Amino acid sequence: MQGNINKKGYLVRENSRIVFLVWDRQSVRAYGISKHIGASLHFLSTSPRLMRPVLLIKTLKILKKERPRIIICQSPPIACAFIAMVYRHLFAWMSKPKVIIDLHTGAISRPWSKNLSTLIMKQASANIVTNKEFQNDVIQNYHIKPLVLEDPIPDFTDILLFAKNQEGYKIVQKAFFNVAVISSFAYDEPLKAVFDAALQLPNVYFYITGDKKTADQKLLTKKSDNIIITGFLDYNTYVDLLQKVDVIMDLTTESTSIVSGGYEAVALEQPLITSNSNPLKRYFNKGTICISNTSDEIRKAIMVAMTKKEELSKEMHQLKIERTKEWEEKISNFYHLLTNS
Repeated sequence: MQGNINKKGYLVRENSRIVFLVWDRQSVRAYGISKHIGASLHFLSTSPRLMRPVLLIKTLKILKKERPRIIICQSPPIACAFIAMVYRHLFAWMSKPKVIIDLHTGAISRPWSKNLSTLIMKQASANIVTNKEFQNDVIQNYHIKPLVLEDPIPDFTDILLFAKNQEGYKIVQKAFFNVAVISSFAYDEPLKAVFDAALQLPNVYFYITGDKKTADQKLLTKKSDNIIITGFLDYNTYVDLLQKVDVIMDLTTESTSIVSGGYEAVALEQPLITSNSNPLKRYFNKGTICISNTSDEIRKAIMVAMTKKEELSKEMHQLKIERTKEWEEKISNFYHLLTNS
């Protein structure tokens, strides 16, 4: 890929004018894609009560100021792509910028309105998804064929250098083995099974990430002493936690999801425990223990990770090399498609 790298590590292309919009506090996927294609990345969030009207106005202001040729919108929510379409037809009808929708599983598993989502997705210049199974679901449910582009492997070099000079996340010293459980307390996370497994492994500490305000409060009442709810962590502290534990666990009941914690495990060359869906088994085919989402399987996987931690880490190192090379080729092709079609 041709271009210059700026001080933040972004690829800068002359007159590329690509904007990536995310209605959330963070997105490793959006950051990685933006960095490699030289996009201007905007994370937009506010209080849930004011979210829609405030973010609609903020998004429109960004687009009118930057006048992009290409707009990439993360979905859900589909409202982000909707306002990009409004901008395209009302404020940029002469230049007609391309609108690309980056679809995540919630966009089709829990659409706000399937009819409206279909209309907006069909109006987009392209839709992108993370894997073949998700692509097939979109084809079946929306009669649209999206492009497949996996997440990039995150680059944590700067964060880990920063962490060396900071106190970072404090691991429980008496723990025999430490497990980071990636969570946002979402509907597709089998956390009850994790809680049940923790009862069977009193010397193993489980660090469950995410804001506990969104958690099932009945589940929290069953929390054993070896479960630590970290609360929402700033990203530097979060990565520091992941690199300090012995294994990373990220589970989902969604059969078409590729969990973000998996990419982070590859980046840190940490052993991974994840669900045994086809997309996850295919992508994380080294350094990983794939399981059904039961407490017994979780317990067994942790026991295996204890005995094979070094071997799994070496496999992750190899997987990181392979997947990074593959993704660099795919993002180069994606950028060429964006700018030349």
